[in-house]
Amino acid sequence: MKNPRIKRKLVAVALLCLMALPFAMGCSGGDQNADSQKQEQGAAQEEPQATEREITDMAGRTVTIPTQVDAVYCAVPTGEAMVATLAPEKIIGWVNEPTQATMEYLPENLASLPVIGGWMGQQVTANMEDIIKLAPDVIVYMSSGTLIATDEVPQQIQDQTGIPVVCVSSDLDKTAEVYRTLGDWIGEAERGEELASYYESKFAETIEKIDAVPASERPTVYYAENADGLATDPTGSSHTEVLDYCKVTNVADVEMKSGQGRTEVSIEQVIAWNPELILCHSGFVLADDIMNNAQWADIQAVKDGKVYTTPAIPFNWFDRPPNVMRLLGIEWFATVCYPEIDIDINQEVRDFFSLFYNVDLTGDQLQSLLNQDQISFK
Repeated sequence: MKNPRIKRKLVAVALLCLMALPFAMGCSGGDQNADSQKQEQGAAQEEPQATEREITDMAGRTVTIPTQVDAVYCAVPTGEAMVATLAPEKIIGWVNEPTQATMEYLPENLASLPVIGGWMGQQVTANMEDIIKLAPDVIVYMSSGTLIATDEVPQQIQDQTGIPVVCVSSDLDKTAEVYRTLGDWIGEAERGEELASYYESKFAETIEKIDAVPASERPTVYYAENADGLATDPTGSSHTEVLDYCKVTNVADVEMKSGQGRTEVSIEQVIAWNPELILCHSGFVLADDIMNNAQWADIQAVKDGKVYTTPAIPFNWFDRPPNVMRLLGIEWFATVCYPEIDIDINQEVRDFFSLFYNVDLTGDQLQSLLNQDQISFK
């Protein structure tokens, strides 16, 4: 081919063909990719999202629960305090009717929820038909210590209602773990982690301060229960965990009862124990009841005016039910027992209510919560 013009034309055509080839291949590949994406989307539509999942609860039970949980019933009062701080909007019924004082710190909608009873030690007030009608997605059951692995009640409730029951620990040192675990189960993992992190950090910090108090400064304490103050629980009971963590000497040398606890004693026994401090459970007896009762007059705590009532709002800070408020119970009681301890109880209570209940306390609310008429804080 000797004509250079023809040669240049052929070369140009060849170049154009080469340049067009990738475009053609790209178009073909695009069509194939589009077809592939359509096939994948179709397959995804054919496979519905899972609506259930299996979990292992803290009692070691395998339970199938919904992947989305919007409605929760707590079979025991201990669980209500936990869920009320974790996801109050998901509570659909109460074990016991909340008081007006309690509702001052909880969302308004919780005041109108039905009261359907529950399981409280040996006392059962739950109405199975009402629970089934409410149709919660899950039922939360709390149990303490070694009982959690042997308690048959959760499975009985699940069998009778057909609703999944998840069991978690009510032990104080498991509180952070429960926030994380229960938070995951009911779709509140982020909130659960937030509360868990605060709880375990503040708990460790407070116990470290209590441990630093010399043994010689730790008072002897009597924990007064029942209307006459003549029932109590010993060291190691789930009902005296706050006392135990405060490292006081619990004078109650009595039998440890399971369930509701409360071993009855005589006034002669209390006089013989002669505690330096008396702590009254506010659900039974108040400090004034004992201070104004002549049969208690010769006990050292009464002589010194060291008789106190447990704070109880929105849930009791010590016991009955043993619940998340016990962190504040430890901090408060530590300031009672050890006036020089480095704990600003006013600030601790403000911080706790702000985070756990989304409530910014007024000065009057703080004073009322702390029973500050009983004690002068630093």
